[in-house]
Amino acid sequence: MNELISLLDLRERRLASRLGAALGIVACLFVFAAVRARGSARQAGRALAAAAAEAKTVEAERDAARTARQAWADAEKDMAKLKGGWMVESKNAARSLRLDLERIFQASGVAANDITYGYTDILRTRLKKVSIEFRFSGNYALLKGLLGVIERHPRLLLAEKIDVLSFAKTAGMLEFKIGLAGFYEE
Repeated sequence: MNELISLLDLRERRLASRLGAALGIVACLFVFAAVRARGSARQAGRALAAAAAEAKTVEAERDAARTARQAWADAEKDMAKLKGGWMVESKNAARSLRLDLERIFQASGVAANDITYGYTDILRTRLKKVSIEFRFSGNYALLKGLLGVIERHPRLLLAEKIDVLSFAKTAGMLEFKIGLAGFYEE
């Protein structure tokens, strides 16, 4: 290598040193830029990972919102179904409920007495609750038949309470007090 340098005159040597120095500076700048680009790439990778995690979170929230929206839609369908056939008509709620009770009593063979009605508002809704209490005498089979007729009835009637008031002197005869609830929208 020294032999090659000795073949160069002074001007060419200066030019070669300057080119070497410039090449060294360019190499240093290239290394500096490469290190800096590597750091930027790592930072961009972390930002991409954070954005992907946020996207998953947003996607999960979106799915939860869709599920909630579907639950509300299902609830609206259920309410429409309840209003359609299961609730007592609001215009003639008392009359309609009395006719339903007469049909239930006829179908089950129960002779009810002391029938009382109570009306209650259900808070934060437009629904009203009609409470019905009545007494009858009979055996367990008659009670079971009555509850079966109530359960198969097309409108929603809930048996809220069943009290055994007394045992009759005749074998198997009991006196019952039944509490039912029906609903209508005002």
